[in-house]
Amino acid sequence: MKILVVSLLRLGDIIQQQPLLKALRNRHPQAEIHLLANLQCSQAESLLQGLVNKYFYFDRESLQKGLGEASYNILWSYHQAEALVQDLNKQNYHQIFNFTHNKLSAYLMGAVKAADKQGLHHTDGAFQGLKNPWLRYFNDRFSGTQPSMFHYVELLGKSFGLPVSKAVSQPSTKSKKVLFQCLTSDSKKNWGLQRFKQLKDTIESSLVDYKVQVLCAPFEKNQLAEVFSESDLLVCDLSGAQKALSESCLLVTGDTSIKHLSAQMGIPTVELVLGSSDWTKTAAFSEQSQVIASKAACSPCAHSQACSQKSQICAEDISVDQVFAAVWDKLSKKSNEATVTMRDLERASWTLQLNGVSASEVLPYANAAVEFSKIATLDAARCLLPQARQSQVQFEKWISRLEATLPNREALAGKKQLKSHDIGDFILTAQEIVKSKQDPAGYFQSVVETLMARFSSTLHFHEKMQSALAEVRELLQSRGQFIHSLEIVLKEGAYYAAGIGQLSIDGFEEAGRSVSRDREDAAV
Repeated sequence: MKILVVSLLRLGDIIQQQPLLKALRNRHPQAEIHLLANLQCSQAESLLQGLVNKYFYFDRESLQKGLGEASYNILWSYHQAEALVQDLNKQNYHQIFNFTHNKLSAYLMGAVKAADKQGLHHTDGAFQGLKNPWLRYFNDRFSGTQPSMFHYVELLGKSFGLPVSKAVSQPSTKSKKVLFQCLTSDSKKNWGLQRFKQLKDTIESSLVDYKVQVLCAPFEKNQLAEVFSESDLLVCDLSGAQKALSESCLLVTGDTSIKHLSAQMGIPTVELVLGSSDWTKTAAFSEQSQVIASKAACSPCAHSQACSQKSQICAEDISVDQVFAAVWDKLSKKSNEATVTMRDLERASWTLQLNGVSASEVLPYANAAVEFSKIATLDAARCLLPQARQSQVQFEKWISRLEATLPNREALAGKKQLKSHDIGDFILTAQEIVKSKQDPAGYFQSVVETLMARFSSTLHFHEKMQSALAEVRELLQSRGQFIHSLEIVLKEGAYYAAGIGQLSIDGFEEAGRSVSRDREDAAV
């Protein structure tokens, strides 16, 4: 059996896909797993030993040159791509997975023959492969700045049925070496070399046994040498960085491929979120990683709204003292207290919906509420409920107003063009939703995106918007059912604690009645 994985992204993306490749290898231990990646990511081979049997490379840079430079034959790039597809088709793949989900990967997926294609692919003149709700969510949320309740690796694992879990800490070592990865691929994501130098001095003066070294790719050396001494720099390639990490006790980094390597090795990591970095989607997938962004984004009491907004965080928002405090906590192995926020509640609600659970199915919601109550103390969960109920009321008002202000099909049928005054009240409501910033989980995203899209006719717009409104209504019904189930669980917990007894959340089996009870019965 041969399996092809298409991953035409950056080096860091391939590194953080290791849990997915491990899950795929565990599922098919005897299979030949091949990886199609960009040629620039060839150094990842040393990190994927035992997971991938064979590599194919897409030379994007050469193909782009062939299309844009006059010195190339106009068909050169086409013939190169055709030769790659022919080589892939000689493998007779049984299954192909698309870990990329862009148009290029979809077209390549369509050109390569396989009995089973998982993920976005282009076949018969159309994009296909998005029947799975998790895949649709992934496709919608990772194409731009849309908020996501789930990590990139987590979403792909759910989409393809590959069980993944965050990396755990490696056995404690006696190492006293702290590593910095100061530079990122985007200057807006850099914290600043002077701040890193100040952090280095603070660590070495406060923790005299510890030594800080700076990881440095050869092309970064001149820039880093302006601030750090020659002995501070550890010039190495990716394999050298892996070895250095294995001998270290902590990494401090921005949004880099090294943070993903550190995460998969179980090395404690302090990650600085700056610029356009989105920790909710692509933070280091590890239990040992601590993210530092602005104070609002990191506050455990925050609604996580600040974390999902795409306004860029400046380097000045993160102080040296703030980072040193995180370093101190990691080196002293201080365990962070688990806090539950509205983001956790929204994740639980979205999970039910993406798993295809209908709001009319009481038992799965009750079980989800019980599981949620296990990760949150009764007091913490009770603090969230008023906010959840309040936002649910506002969401219900918005969806009702949108449904009421959308003109009916007959009113739009006679119009050749749709003008803003035709749906003025509808647009005003959508603008109110966006400006309010009260929907960080993105329940109304499909409505906003549909409103901004282009359509061939007014009836086409009406059809798509009706579909979007129905999707939002279903999402809100699911969210409301989960909140209600959580209220019941918390009431039962309070009664149990008071010694009154506990009502079975699974229904009235003791009385021989159906497990499907109505809300009035449940409240009793």
